[in-house]
Order: sequence, then structure tokens, then C-alpha cells
Amino acid sequence: MQDKDEKFASNPFLNENQWRRRGIIAWSLLGMAGVFVVSVMALGRIGQAVELLAIGGIVAFICSPLTNRFEGWGVPRALAAFLALILVILIFLGFVALIAQPLIDELLILLKNAPLYASQLQSMISEVWTTYDAIGNPTVRDAVNSVVSQASSLGVSFASEAFRWLSANALSNISTLGEHFMSFFLGLVLAYWLVKDYPVIVRELATIAGPDRDDELRLLLAILSRSVGGYMRSTIITSVANGIFAYVGCLLIGNPYAGLIGAIVGIFHIIPVVGPAFSAGIALILSVLQSPMLALWTLVILIVAQNVTDNVLSPLVLASSVKVHPGLSLVGITIGGALGGVVGTILAIPLTAALRGVFVYYFEEHTGRQIVSYNGALFNSTPFHDTNGNIHPAFDALDDDSFFESTRLVDRGEAIDAEADERPEGTVGIAEDIAKVLAKFPKPANADGRQASSKVDSKAETNPSPADTKRRRSEEQ
Repeated sequence: MQDKDEKFASNPFLNENQWRRRGIIAWSLLGMAGVFVVSVMALGRIGQAVELLAIGGIVAFICSPLTNRFEGWGVPRALAAFLALILVILIFLGFVALIAQPLIDELLILLKNAPLYASQLQSMISEVWTTYDAIGNPTVRDAVNSVVSQASSLGVSFASEAFRWLSANALSNISTLGEHFMSFFLGLVLAYWLVKDYPVIVRELATIAGPDRDDELRLLLAILSRSVGGYMRSTIITSVANGIFAYVGCLLIGNPYAGLIGAIVGIFHIIPVVGPAFSAGIALILSVLQSPMLALWTLVILIVAQNVTDNVLSPLVLASSVKVHPGLSLVGITIGGALGGVVGTILAIPLTAALRGVFVYYFEEHTGRQIVSYNGALFNSTPFHDTNGNIHPAFDALDDDSFFESTRLVDRGEAIDAEADERPEGTVGIAEDIAKVLAKFPKPANADGRQASSKVDSKAETNPSPADTKRRRSEEQ
């Protein structure tokens, strides 16, 4: 019996306390999953409240950096929050006013021409079969013609029904539009109070958590703010930019539905991974009805716009959110779509990023091993060390050494100095390459007409000419 007790005590895998702890953790995870599922089901029954919270949270995350910037300039926080909210609303209204009229016109033209486009599509298929009917298989030809005919009928029916709904049910939906407008207005009010008071709210929550959990609570809120808020802000910026790129490109090649395609590309860019492919398919359908060559050029424009957005713009604006591996993105999107529909799909990436950051912090904090690296896959991010060379889990989880200086979640005096590791060769991204190219351009002249200091100047200082060396020695003597 004593040998058995010693065996349990010496073997960590057989220790009863550890097994009890693991059981508690497992049941806690199952309980959290159950609470999450029940919460999602409950949220589906209170849609208007969810809409209000979503609008308030998104607008608050967008306004938060502007408010902090205004406050840093000496503006009182209440006024800074109000100015940031007004600025965001004006930008939104200006953008809507700019694209609303051409978008509506193109949509109405598309609905009116839907029967004509269906007839053209059927004629194109028939012409293809007539020209390339070398197979001599009437069964296949009849099956394809049947599918095309049914698709054309479905398209005409959908267009007619949509046009009839727009013309007949507009007045009957005024009450619904009023409810959405009220939710939007209340969401803006909620956003103002969240932006204005969130530093105080965080301080109160830290007091409730107690001194032992104060730092962890602030870090968790910081990870959530950086992941969700940074992702939302960067996604909105890249979506608008991608839509503008697509609109300008389609306008240059003479696509009559340039505005509609730009709007579709921008909207579906919000949905990660599958959104761009879906919007490209819709754009090709709209373009091929005009001409196959126009569809080909439209595809080229969309590919160029998507690559510029993903490879040039995204690395610059996504610096405010934690990176997520594409594999984790797909898993998160699948789970989010199954539980929360479109909203769950959109929120899947930032929530996955937040969970990743929390895992990085607790893993490195409790094991002392650094899991993040420049060459990582699931945990690809910037590794940090403090002045003594020790790993810094908080900075590794946030992937940003300047976050504590700009946020109001922690006091600036409490932030610990940490330095990012040097990036190995071969891991520099396109954004860093662009920054290096821009750094090579001549710098503006100073007031005395001399050029600002550069690497060439510093090199001249570190490697002086023989004449300069001789002159300095004579001056020293």
C-alpha cells in the first residue's frame, strides 16, 4: 500500500490531485461550451438587442483610437469621444451619399434587363452547342439545355419578384426600417458612452477582480480589444479599399455595373476566405452577360485589386490585430457560421485571434517556453524579450510593443520595457520591403539648405577620410 502511495506521489501522471485538476478543467471547458451554445440560441430570440450591441460595439472599437488621440492632444475625454463619433458618422454618411445613387441606378437596370440577359445566356449556350457539337451526344445536350432553361426561368422569376417587392412592399416595410433606424441611433449612443467611460469601467472591473487577478484581467481585455477592435477597423479599411479598387478598375474598362461590382466586392470582403471568391463569381456573371472579353478583363481587375489589398494594404493596417493562421481561420469560420450564421462568420476571425492570444499568454506564463516565432505557422508573430533576455508572455500575446503606450486599459507607468527579436533573413514581408524602398528616397532639406541625416552621412562619420582624421588629431593636440 505504501509503495502504491509513493508511486502516485512520484508519478505526475498518476497523481490524484493532478487528475482531479484535469477533470475540473475538462468539465469547465464543457460547461463553457454549453453556456456559449445556449447564449447563441438565446441571442437569436432577441435580435434587436443583439443588433444594438453589435452596432455599439463596432462603432466604439472604431472610435476608440481617435478618442485616445484627441485626449492625447489635451481634449477632455467626453468631448474627444463626441468628436470622434461625429467624425466617423460624417465619413460614413459621405461615403453612402457618394455611392448610393449610382448603385441604385445600376441595380434597377440589372433587374429590368434580367429577362433579356436570361434569353442571351440561353442563346449563347445554344450557339456553343451548334459550333462545338462534335460529341454527338443528344442526351448530354438535352440535359444541359434543360439546366440552362431552368436556371434562366429561375433568374427571371427572382428578378421579377425582387422588382415587384421593391415597388409594392416599400411602404409596408417603413415600420421595419424605423426599428432598424432606432436601433442604429441607440447603438451610436451606446458607442459614445462605451468610448467615453471604458477606462473607468476597466478600473472598476479590476477592483472587482481583486489585486491578485488585476493584471490578468487587464491583459485579457487588452487582447480582446486588440484582436476584435483591430480586426474590425482593419477589415473595414481593407473592404472599402478593395471595393474602391474594383470600382475604379471596372470603370476604366467600361463595365456598366462598375458601382454594383465595387459594392459587392467591398461587402463580401468582410466575410473572410470565401467572401472574395463569392463576389468574384457574381461579378463574372454580371460581366459575361455583356461580353466574354469584358468578363475576362473584370476577372483580371478583381485579381489585381485583391492582391494589392491583401499583399500591400493589409500588412500595413492589420498591424493593429493579431495574426491568425488560415487553417485556424477556416475552423473558426465553420464553427462561427454553424452557431451564429453570417454574424458568427464575421466575428469568427477576431474571436479566434483573441483565443489564440489568451492561449499564448497562459502557455508561456506557466511553462516558460516561447511558442511564438517569426517562422511559426499557427503561432507566427513577433517574439519579445525583456531587458534581461527573458520571454515576455504579455507582449507575445499582443504582438505589439507599443500597444501599452496607446491604450487606456493600463497605466503607462506600469508597462514593462520589452524589445522585439531581430527578424531573420527571408521573413521580411512586402510592407517592410516598401518601407525600405521609401527610406532610400532623398530626405527633405533642413532650414540651412543641408539634407537631413541619412545612412550615408552616418557611414561618413563612422569612416572618416584621412584628411579629417589628421585634422582631428591636430585639434586634440
